[in-house]
Amino acid sequence: MNIIHITSEVLPFSYAGSTAETLFCLPYAERMDGHQVTVLSPLYASVDTVKHNINSLQLKTWVNAGFAVYEFELFETHLNGVRYVFFKNDEFFNRAGLYGVGKFDYADNDIRFGTFCQAALNFVKYHNIEADILHCHNWQTALIPVYKKLNFADLECKVVLTIHSVDNLGIFNKFTLEALNLPWDIYNIDCIEYYDNISFLKGGIVYSDAITTLSPTFASELINNGGSIGVEEIFYNHAHKLVGILNGICSMIWNPEIDTNIEKTYSSNDISGKKMCKNALCSELGLDQSLPLVVFIQKMLPERGLDLALNAAEEFEKNNINLIIFGPNSSDYGHKIQEIKEKYNKNIRIIINDHANESQKEYAAADIVLMPSLYEPCGSSQMIGMRYGAVPVSRRTGGLVDGAKEAVEKGVGFTFDEFSVDAMMKAVMNAVSLVSSEKYDEVVKILMQIDNSWQKASEKYIKLYERLLEGK
Repeated sequence: MNIIHITSEVLPFSYAGSTAETLFCLPYAERMDGHQVTVLSPLYASVDTVKHNINSLQLKTWVNAGFAVYEFELFETHLNGVRYVFFKNDEFFNRAGLYGVGKFDYADNDIRFGTFCQAALNFVKYHNIEADILHCHNWQTALIPVYKKLNFADLECKVVLTIHSVDNLGIFNKFTLEALNLPWDIYNIDCIEYYDNISFLKGGIVYSDAITTLSPTFASELINNGGSIGVEEIFYNHAHKLVGILNGICSMIWNPEIDTNIEKTYSSNDISGKKMCKNALCSELGLDQSLPLVVFIQKMLPERGLDLALNAAEEFEKNNINLIIFGPNSSDYGHKIQEIKEKYNKNIRIIINDHANESQKEYAAADIVLMPSLYEPCGSSQMIGMRYGAVPVSRRTGGLVDGAKEAVEKGVGFTFDEFSVDAMMKAVMNAVSLVSSEKYDEVVKILMQIDNSWQKASEKYIKLYERLLEGK
């Protein structure tokens, strides 16, 4: 089948978070399964067109929005058999950031991504792209199903919307409808209206043929309690088309057998390199190599459980456990992080890095990977940690339940329920006992053999596409 992914970010061209990695891995897995796959994305200033051999198609498309007409020039490249088409509009995308600068979003993100959605549909319709599936991602492309229903009804393809995160629902002033040439009759509680504003994501949920999120448990939580953020009514009303598919991890990025970023490669057949990786990182950071090493690799946000990790610093030091916290800079936690660094410098290290895909050394060194999230759509970090032989310790919520299931069943993973330091540390201590035992080598091998590949996840997406095309 012919599959078109429409996204606001995609590795290796643009990156703001895990969505970019998904849009590198899933299309590749689908292509390896024999399907024709194209990815559509904006051409940002940060995209290196020379390095990635991105060339103009000598094609343009135009979008009417309000009283203005916006021009998009089309560029393309190919990678691993996947075609990538980029939409160039310097007014919108020739900027320092993808969505904003620092903590502040661009004020015109509604127009930037609303017009991109229309330009993407123009490309599909007017450039002979006989798509079977349009697969859009997050709020930035959630107007695709809206515009398809209203203005591109002659396109016979089905539309899938994947919700990678509900942290941002794409909420804008209701008069954005006029600016994007959308009719006022969709401004109601059953369509795009959201508390006297509009929500791009809600519009996508209403008008898409199917909705997916990143794990079965998180899908259930969205329906039953809004994923703990109060959007349950939206998902409850469309529960019949919501599917949870656990994300995979990319073997081209996260693979200790071929990883050139770590001290020594290793596999489930020969794990000797893992100890060398731990020794090297501990030596680099001034940590005692003989102590258990826990890593927390996450965005530094309260919903990711950072408060639990920081507030447990004294417990880690008291129990002679090393802890590495790795994530992007956060002004909200700056003072607390500095305090922890100064007070617990024997056992705690905090590494500020905006790119989670540069954390291979930390995963390879880890004995335990910690994910104490308040809520979590997927939980890729624990699956990556397992691929590198680290015991997962995670709170029983969302995708963490699904991602840790096999490890827990095999006795090489630990979960906890209560969002508290005490509950977390009890699970950590259980993991410490395991990695300190004579079973350690066996544990590492079991974890590394658990299949959380994108090939496995891709098969479920393909089955979903097929059901939609069959009218089921």
